[in-house]
Amino acid sequence: MSGREAPLYRRGKYWLDWDRRADGALRSPYLAIFWYDPAARRVRSASTGTNEEGAAFIALDRRYLADSDEAPAFCHACGQPIAQAEAYLLTDAIADYRLEHGDARRSADTIGARLKHVLDFLEAEEARGAEGRFGIATSCAAACTATFARAFRAWSQLQPVQWRNGAGEVTVSRARAPATTEESIIQVAAALNHAADADPPRSDKRPIYRPIPRKQVSRPRRTRIDVATIARMVAYAAEPKKRRTSLHGFLVASLCTIGRPDSVVDISVAPERQQWWPGSATIDLNPHGRTQTKKFRPVLPVLPLLEEWLSAELKEYLALPEGARLGRGWLVNYYGRPVQGIDTAWLGMLTALGLPTGREWQPYVLRHSLATIARNRGAEKWDLEGYMGHRSPSQTEVYAIGEFPSVEKALITILEEIEQLAPGALHRTGTGAGQSVIKPEEAKMTG
Repeated sequence: MSGREAPLYRRGKYWLDWDRRADGALRSPYLAIFWYDPAARRVRSASTGTNEEGAAFIALDRRYLADSDEAPAFCHACGQPIAQAEAYLLTDAIADYRLEHGDARRSADTIGARLKHVLDFLEAEEARGAEGRFGIATSCAAACTATFARAFRAWSQLQPVQWRNGAGEVTVSRARAPATTEESIIQVAAALNHAADADPPRSDKRPIYRPIPRKQVSRPRRTRIDVATIARMVAYAAEPKKRRTSLHGFLVASLCTIGRPDSVVDISVAPERQQWWPGSATIDLNPHGRTQTKKFRPVLPVLPLLEEWLSAELKEYLALPEGARLGRGWLVNYYGRPVQGIDTAWLGMLTALGLPTGREWQPYVLRHSLATIARNRGAEKWDLEGYMGHRSPSQTEVYAIGEFPSVEKALITILEEIEQLAPGALHRTGTGAGQSVIKPEEAKMTG
């Protein structure tokens, strides 16, 4: 049994600590989980297999959730499922939500950051002592109240958003936007609802507040870039021997799909994802097995330029030994490996080209600009909504996939203009100069 008076972490009957001998020496280099076994009438322990506290916390959480005799999910007296928001801590609800849901998603880092902001609030309240209304002992019942939401918003608005380097030093700091606070409100509400939806439920309450609508807390993005600027970006990304392959692929795929950045980096030719295959006239931005969300990912026509890139990627994928194909086949990749985003490469590009680097110039500016240019070049509203995933398809469209001809025509004119301004830069290799980015039959019809 650990000799510490206060364990590093506790949930129910389990606590986390170092396993020490009577003289204080460590029995093991790894943290251990302890609990009292009434049948054996002694304290038992199990190694976590790690000396990292964060990983050890998760190990204890897993053991706790796997124990059907532990509260608050079950009553010790009768063994029946119970749900008590007053007895279930918000910190536990957040830990369980991440363990059972959030950490398995591609957006795990974002989810973790939003919930950490909530935990920082609890720690700040705890540090206030008697003046604090909340703290680490805050229950789900208290966290479901409008009072909690108001207190969190008031605190959050005073906290700057900071970026740190590898040494932990703050390199960038800016005022926190209201929208950022609301993202944390959305995430903590998701954790509270997860507790109520668990089987059996762990909480009998749900948050009574709602996040403030984004249109009320976010300033509309008004910056747009023209085709000449996009051409400069593509030429920069295509410059030989500069290790800009992920940025290059992102730009070209965005130009052909007007996709959201997260859907663009998610394009893959791997057969199990069922997004595209040779000869297919369409590409599904929503891979097989991924549930559609409010940010709908549509099925789009494959423009000739995109087909060129997809075919080249598939050729490289199939050339790999079968055992080496796992994790490969991504259109936007860095030496074959997938990327979570291109923010760093994007910032480097903006700096190199002498362009602004503020919020308005983040990767989303490309999607917004392409939509504006396409609309001004004759793309019909109905086509553009469907192409961008702003409109879920009707039952008819489920069977008869739309071609979005007006958007396709507008995008081809944009690609042709970029090809004239930056010859060859749109193609996967520097040997693409002179190739057409439109269909041969369409090229014959021009002039």
